[in-house]
Amino acid sequence: RLRTLAREAARLNAALTIDMEQFSLKETTLAIFRRLLADPEFAAAPRLAIALQAYLHDTERDLTDLIEFGRERKRRFGVRLVKGAYWDSEIAWARQKSWPVPVYLDKGATDAQYEKLSRLLLENFDVVDAAFGSHNIRSLAHAIVMAKRLGVPERGYEIQMLYGMGEPIRQAVVQSGQRVRVYLPTGRLLPGMAYLIRRLMENTSNTSFLRQTYAEQEHIEKLIQKPLAKKSPARRGARTKPSDAVEPFRNEPGLDFSRGENRQRFAEALARIRSKFGRSYPLWIDDEERRTGRWLDSVNPADPAEIVGRVALAGQSEADRALTAAEKFFSEWRHTPVETRTRVLFRAASIMRERRLELAAWELFEAGKGWRESDADVVEAIDYLEYYGREALRLSAARLTQDIPGESNVYLYEPRGVAVVIAPWNFPLAILTGMTAAALAAGNCVLVKPAEQSPVLGALLMEILRDAGLPGLACQLLQGGGEIGAALVRDARVHLIAFTGSRDVGLEILRVAYDHQPGQEHVKRVVCEMGGKNAIIVDSDADLDEALVHIIESSFGYQGQKCSAASRLILLEDIHDRLLERLVEAVRSLKIGPVEDPRNFIGPVIEEAAQSRIARSIELGKREGKCAIQREAQATGYFVGPAVFSGIEPHHRLAQDEIFGPVLSVLKARSFDQALEIASRSSYALTGGVFSRSPAHIARARQEFRAGNLYINRGITGAIVERQPFGGLKLSGIGSKAGGPDYLLQFLEPRTISENTLRHGFVAPSELKQ
Repeated sequence: RLRTLAREAARLNAALTIDMEQFSLKETTLAIFRRLLADPEFAAAPRLAIALQAYLHDTERDLTDLIEFGRERKRRFGVRLVKGAYWDSEIAWARQKSWPVPVYLDKGATDAQYEKLSRLLLENFDVVDAAFGSHNIRSLAHAIVMAKRLGVPERGYEIQMLYGMGEPIRQAVVQSGQRVRVYLPTGRLLPGMAYLIRRLMENTSNTSFLRQTYAEQEHIEKLIQKPLAKKSPARRGARTKPSDAVEPFRNEPGLDFSRGENRQRFAEALARIRSKFGRSYPLWIDDEERRTGRWLDSVNPADPAEIVGRVALAGQSEADRALTAAEKFFSEWRHTPVETRTRVLFRAASIMRERRLELAAWELFEAGKGWRESDADVVEAIDYLEYYGREALRLSAARLTQDIPGESNVYLYEPRGVAVVIAPWNFPLAILTGMTAAALAAGNCVLVKPAEQSPVLGALLMEILRDAGLPGLACQLLQGGGEIGAALVRDARVHLIAFTGSRDVGLEILRVAYDHQPGQEHVKRVVCEMGGKNAIIVDSDADLDEALVHIIESSFGYQGQKCSAASRLILLEDIHDRLLERLVEAVRSLKIGPVEDPRNFIGPVIEEAAQSRIARSIELGKREGKCAIQREAQATGYFVGPAVFSGIEPHHRLAQDEIFGPVLSVLKARSFDQALEIASRSSYALTGGVFSRSPAHIARARQEFRAGNLYINRGITGAIVERQPFGGLKLSGIGSKAGGPDYLLQFLEPRTISENTLRHGFVAPSELKQ
């Protein structure tokens, strides 16, 4: 598409300048520009240029590299130097992701950098045509004076200004004899509104030269002073202290795959892990490895002929031995100081950091997660280890309930006993780690049963915990299918069950767990997180560009195999047809294939049974509504193409049943009231989303849209530990939210101890010996 534009520009003898947008697109934009610049077809025409942003820390290096690139190839090009228009957004995005902030935090630093880059451009006028895009008199004057000092020809550079912005400045520059090019946006008003608003915000900000000149009438002597950079704080990124220093909790940053070095490192990790396929992993029972002679093959869902690994299967005898060992060791583990227990979790988090690329690669191959999804799952697992360790320390101290003379009243928490963790395959490391870490931090002995679709990751977690120093009897590994989980749930020796999975299995666990067994002297506690039939409402005044991006990610990210995924899209009738048309085109553009190739957005579903079940749901959608689009998928592997159905009514099965696949139902609402009513017509209430620019409608949604996690003007998946504690209402589960301040309480039992402390004449120790 860019070559087509370049050919047309060459035909018209016009220049083609590639604009620079968000920092996340910078490397890709520069790579595309270099390829275009090196293309022999465009050696003579058109004149190619690129915009560079002075507020980025990287820009000096990027400009130097481009100059060397052009000089080596004897290829002239242009650079439009601007300050940058996404300053607020870049800081917010970086802070949200715990990444280093890519921009200068001080306006003076940006202005100083602009002048430094101006000189660099003009010093290389033999290969670069410089264009200075600014309305700042100081910045423009500096460029003009520097050009004269360096002997740059008058047509060797130009000033660029926006149409309608700072008109008196433009006239003055023109009258001084400078070459000025005016930028004028063309096209339809509504699609261009975001650009116009961005320009307006940029030039009316508190630090804008135009605002200070015309609105605040700042004295010219102050405005043209040499820019001085304030000392900036360190660019915040990953933690720098060891985690066992117990610093305040901070989320682990995900990998920034817009950076070439991170893409390279992960590609190398994928190659290393592929060479480890086919290994065997034993059970861990009674403080030793056990191989039962019964094996389960875990396969790559993108290529089921590829065996990722083999795990030993547990039977009833292994489950019984593990329960006996856990029950016996509990009296020791419960009295292990909480500081000792949490140090193990913190060390496990450190090991995961060291092995994060390896673990993410295993996720890609065993669970079919894409690059970002795989890394995010490892990050979430690290966060759970860090967060629950700190929560255990917070809850460990007994506290006085009231300060009463002559009486001591304390409230404290103690572990429950033997805990069983039954984990899902869709977040094979994060959820497994989270439930296990919570149970261990609380002082319970744990029996872990990973999902049979992702058992290798379960074995790797056990390996990490042992390497971190966890006693072998504190946590044991039982691999197997539903029959092992059912046996553990029934057993009278179990005190606590932590489960994440489907509604049917969750309800059965609740029924069995609360059925009292002979010899059982306690009521079992069940932490049960189940599914969702999650809805996104798009209001008639919503930003459709923003909504569309998040609908695609929320509905089809990881093939819709998330309990939080959007499977119902409720559109106000005013925008229904427009957004549906754009949604269909967006789905048509999604690439399908093995996610080992990062260009593929839709990867495989987890297994053949899931593939068949989703195919049946698609056929149901064709009967109940109209198929707006159904993409075909490749024959090899467990692939299902995404499908969108319109004309779905709230009572249709497609709008009620959890599908757990890339299938989206589109429903039409006459009003926002009806949209809220449709969203609530589900037995699930896990996540929900609203896109609206109406404060009144947003306030209504906060009150009336009943979902465990409600997201406004953003995607509805990807909850972050502590920031967005996660869990649902109704049949989406019972218990407190994972990653929240009261989650660990479910793994503990509270006690109150009241003592009369008035003097009673205590018995002397010598008398007690008699």
